[in-house]
Amino acid sequence: MTAKEPVDKVLVGLLGYCGLRIGEAVHLRLNWIREGEIHIPSTMACNCFECYERGFWKPKSKAGSRIVPIPGFLVGTIVDYFTKFPDGFRMPRQSGWYRIQKLVKEAGLPKAFPHSLRATYATLLATKGMQAVAICYLLGWARLEVAQHYVRVAQAREQAKKQIKEIWG
Repeated sequence: MTAKEPVDKVLVGLLGYCGLRIGEAVHLRLNWIREGEIHIPSTMACNCFECYERGFWKPKSKAGSRIVPIPGFLVGTIVDYFTKFPDGFRMPRQSGWYRIQKLVKEAGLPKAFPHSLRATYATLLATKGMQAVAICYLLGWARLEVAQHYVRVAQAREQAKKQIKEIWG
């Protein structure tokens, strides 16, 4: 996927390399970013279309309020963007969803969604040996079983590679 516009680079980075949910990404503000980390609050005043009735935004679950490290190669890009736009993307969740869809189509990739980037992030963490409990925390999941799935898939992938080599040489 080739993101050329700064907004697209940051959005893809937040989903694919920080594991944020699309709703978290579009609500992110400069004051969430401190020392190369994203501090997702438990609640935030918001009057966007999605939050207008209740007057505030909150993560999907209590576990969604967390601190997410920004990979070193993305810190400058993300900090620069949010320094220029401290109120964030100023777009509804659906607009972020459609932006990702557009980038996927332009890249000629098979159908993918914002959540696909998040799942890829979880898979990469598991493949690199991160424990399920750490993945669960970083992605803001309330249930450990969700992270354990990614760890099992990563382990199965490695085992399959080993067995294929043993079978076929």
